[in-house]
Amino acid sequence: MVTTTLTTRIPRSWVIPTAEAAERRPGNARILKTLTVLLCANIFLQRLAIPVAGAQLQLILPITIIGVAVMLSHGDIQLNIGRLRAYLLAMTACCAAALVAFLRELDDSAITSLVLLFATYIPLCFGLAPADAKAIFPRILDRFVTLTTILAGIALFQFAIQLVGWKYTDVLTVIPYDFRMHGFNTSYPVQYGSDLYKSNAFICLEPSFCSQFLAFGVVVCILRNGNWWRYLLYVMALLSTVSGTGVVLLAIALVLLSVHKGARFATTALIGVGIVVLVLSFTPAASIFAERATETSSNNSSGSLRFVQPYTRTWDALDKDPATVVFGQGPGFADRDATAFFLRTSLPLNYALLPKLVLEYGILGTVAFLAFVLSMFVRGSPSFVLSGSVVVFYSVLSGGLLSPVVTTLGMLLVSWYTVTPEDERWNRGRPSPRAAQPSAALLAPAQHEV
Repeated sequence: MVTTTLTTRIPRSWVIPTAEAAERRPGNARILKTLTVLLCANIFLQRLAIPVAGAQLQLILPITIIGVAVMLSHGDIQLNIGRLRAYLLAMTACCAAALVAFLRELDDSAITSLVLLFATYIPLCFGLAPADAKAIFPRILDRFVTLTTILAGIALFQFAIQLVGWKYTDVLTVIPYDFRMHGFNTSYPVQYGSDLYKSNAFICLEPSFCSQFLAFGVVVCILRNGNWWRYLLYVMALLSTVSGTGVVLLAIALVLLSVHKGARFATTALIGVGIVVLVLSFTPAASIFAERATETSSNNSSGSLRFVQPYTRTWDALDKDPATVVFGQGPGFADRDATAFFLRTSLPLNYALLPKLVLEYGILGTVAFLAFVLSMFVRGSPSFVLSGSVVVFYSVLSGGLLSPVVTTLGMLLVSWYTVTPEDERWNRGRPSPRAAQPSAALLAPAQHEV
C-alpha cells in the first residue's frame, strides 16, 4: 500500500480487487441492494422532477435522502466525522456570505438556493463503516458497469434507429411537462440543420451527461478489468452522443490510469485511441468532432458557453467592489444571470462549480467549500483515478454545485467508501450499530423465560 498527502491506503494495483468472502457481513447484501437502487435512480431518472413552489426539485434528491434515512434506520451507514466537520464549516461560511448579501439588499439573492445547498450535501456527510466499504466498493463498481452498459446500449439504439429512417422525437414527452427537468439541451442535432440528433439515451439530461456517464463506465470497467466487448460498446455509444465533455473526462482518466499503471498501460491506451481516431477519420463524424475541438473560439458555441464565458463574466462581476469579492453577489445569482443571458441571446450559459461559488459566496464561501470538496472526493479515497475523474466531472464539466445527478454519482462511486485514519479511530471508539442490535435468535429465549 502507498500513502500520499491527499489520499490514504491507495492500492498499488491499478485493478480494484474483489474483497474476500470472509470480509462480507450478512447485512452487506441489503446495503448493496439499496446502493444499486440509488445508482439506477441517478442514471435512469435524472430527467424527472417534482414541481415545488413554482420551481423544480430534481427527483433524485428526495430519493437519495429517503435512501439515506432507510440505511440509517438499519445501521448500514454512519456519520463521517471528518466530512461532517467540513460540511458545517462550508455551510457556516456560505451562510455568512449570504447574510452579508441579504443585508446589502443585493438583487437576485434567493434563500431557496441556500436551502437547496444544505439539502444537496447532507447525504455526503454519511458513509459506510470501513469494513463494509472495503467489501462493498468493488461490488457496487460491478453494478455500475452493468448499468452503464445498459445505458450504452440504449444510446446506440437511439442513434441507430435514426440512421434507418426514424425521425427523432423526445419519447419522454408522455410525462407531464412540469415533471420533466427544464433548462437543459436535451435534444439538439449533431450539426445545425441536420435531421440526425445527438444521442442522450432518451433519459439523460443532455447528450453531454450521457457521454460523461459512459466515460465513467469505461474508467470503472478498466479498474475492474472488464470484458473487451464492453469497451467497444462504450466507445461506439460515446461517439453517438457527439459530445466533447465525455471525451475530455475519459482523456483525463486515461492520464491518471497511465500515471498509476505505468508505461505499458499508457502505450496500450495510446494505441487504442489511435485506432479509434483512425477509423473515425474515414467517417463523416470526423469533421463534426474537428469542429467541436475548436468551438471555444466562437461565442455561440457550447464550449464557449461552458468553459470561457462563465469565467470571464465572473471576473467582470468581481471588479465591482471588495465586498463582492469577499462575500459574493448572494445565493442564486449565477442561475439568474444565466437565465437573463438566455432570455437575451437564447444561448444556455453553464456556470461550473468555481465561477458559481465565487459569484454567489465570494472568496469566503469558495475557500471553505473547496475544503469540503477535498473531504468529499479526495481524502481517504479508495481510488485516486476515480477521485480525479469525479472531481473533474463535478467541478469543471458540469454545473455541479446544485445538481443532485452529479453529487450523488460522486457519493455512490467515491465518498461513501473513503476511509481515513481519523475514521478508523472514530470507529474503534464506538460500538457497531449492527452489533448493538440483538438478533431474533438471542431475543427468543428471553421472551420464553418471561
